Order: sequence, then structure tokens, then C-alpha cells
Amino acid sequence: MISNNKNADEASSMTTTLFRRRRFNIRWTPILFLLPSIIIFLVFKYYLIIDALYISFFKYDIVNPPGDFAGFDNYTEFLRTSTFWLAMKNTLIIFLLSAALVFWVPIAQGLFLVQIRRANAIYRVLYQIPGMLPMVAGVLLWKWMYNPDRGLLNFLLGHIGLGPFGWLNDLAMTKFSIVMPGFFTSNGIAILLYYAAIRSIPAEQFEAAKIDGCGPWRRLYHLVLPNIRFVVFIQFIGFISTALLQFDNIYVMTQGGPANASLVVSLMIMRTAFVQSRFGISAALSFFMFVIIAVLTVIQFRLQREED
Repeated sequence: MISNNKNADEASSMTTTLFRRRRFNIRWTPILFLLPSIIIFLVFKYYLIIDALYISFFKYDIVNPPGDFAGFDNYTEFLRTSTFWLAMKNTLIIFLLSAALVFWVPIAQGLFLVQIRRANAIYRVLYQIPGMLPMVAGVLLWKWMYNPDRGLLNFLLGHIGLGPFGWLNDLAMTKFSIVMPGFFTSNGIAILLYYAAIRSIPAEQFEAAKIDGCGPWRRLYHLVLPNIRFVVFIQFIGFISTALLQFDNIYVMTQGGPANASLVVSLMIMRTAFVQSRFGISAALSFFMFVIIAVLTVIQFRLQREED
């Protein structure tokens, strides 16, 4: 009896020792590899977010920072201006146009790329080349093509009896003209993600669907899209922030004109900070947009969970 108790105590002590070893056995190699990116994220992302939140509660004085405490006055001030609501309206319209004209294009390109059997690798490489070019250079090319008098687009459309159009100078066409280059400029990384997701679907499922009489559209709706839904969801999360915070292309093309027809919140943040030197209000605007994007992201995650 005593020996049984002794064996039981030894077994329990060994279990405790193994548990402690497993508990404190930290694998340092992956942590060391991740440490540089973690530090960069902390310094250049999260620290800046916290600092912007701090500045947003002050009438920030660049000579004698942080200046006088303002509380929520910076937030209430920009919320009362008509310029802010115009910028929000323009931002929403450009976001919806981008979702309608741009977001689905890499999905279609991925679908077509899967169907290419010969020289498939060459096409995959070609899709990546536009991403190697500076974004500003591509936007400048489009700006020259949009020129109402000497632009390539009006020249080509004139041969078929259309135009001339004002493009960026037309209040009704400015937002469409800003979004349209995204339809023709491929997102190479997104195409490869969709391509890999579609290729991961077992070929037996496609064969079974064909035997059951499913046409291309039914296979797309009932087979392809459900299997790549998670990739579409992740891409859309990134698309939301990119579309709502567009700056480079709008600044190069129109700088918010004509008559503030393309003024968006990101451009308003830049003007408030570096033209008007009102850094407190600019920080408040930045954090306000951060909250909106965070809320939209949370809503997307909850909708995804409900579907699953």
C-alpha cells in the first residue's frame, strides 16, 4: 500500500515537472524573427495612433507642444463644418464606385488565369509588373490622358463620334475619372491570391458539377465563390481601408477640385495639418476615420461569423 502511494506521488511529481517544462519552454527562434516587424509596427503604427489620439485633445502648438487642452472641442468643431460632411459624402461615393468598378476585377482575372493552360507562369509574372511601377507615375499618365484638349482618351473617343469629355474638370465625371484607372490597373498580389484559392478547389468537384449539368455561371456561384469566400472576405477588409483613405491618386489628379468635387477626408486631414497648421483638428479627423474603419471591420467579422 505504501509502495503504491509512493509510486503515485512520483508519477504526480513527474507530471508536474513535465507540465512546468512545457509551460516555460519558449521557442525563441520564431520570436526573434518576428521581433523586427513587431517593433516596426509598434513604433510606426500603434505609437502614431496613440499619439494622434493624444494630440486630438489639444489646440496643438508646434512651437510649445502640446498647447492648450481642448477636450472634445476639436471633434465638435470639424463635425459642425459643411466641408467635413462634403468630404465624407465624396469619400463614400468614391468608396462605392471603387467597390462596383474595381474590387471584383482581380477575382475575374484570377478566374480567367486559371483557365489558361499554356504559358500560365508568364501571365502570372506579367500581372505583377504594373505593381512594380510607382503609383504616382501611373496616376500622372492617366492625368495626361484625361486632358480635355490633348488627351489620348478624347482623341480616341473622337474617332467613334464620342466626346470630348471634361473628365477631371467636369463636376459630374470627376469621381468616376478618379476611380476608373483602378479598373484597368491590375492588383497582382490579389490576383495571385484568388488564383491560388481557385486552384486549391479539388478537380473532382468541378467534374461532378459538370456531370450534374451545372453551367459555368452555376459552377461559379455554387462552387467557386463559396470556396474562395474567406479570401474575398480578407481582401475586402483591406479594400475598405484603402478605398476610404485614398490620397495619392486624388492629390495628383485634382487636389480636391474642381470646386471640392473630389475633396475626401484624407485630403482634408492633410490640408488641415500642413496648410492651416491646425494639428489638433487634423489628429481628431485621423482618429475619427480610424474608428469608422475599425467599426466597419468589426461588422464585417461578425457578419462572416454569422454566415459560417
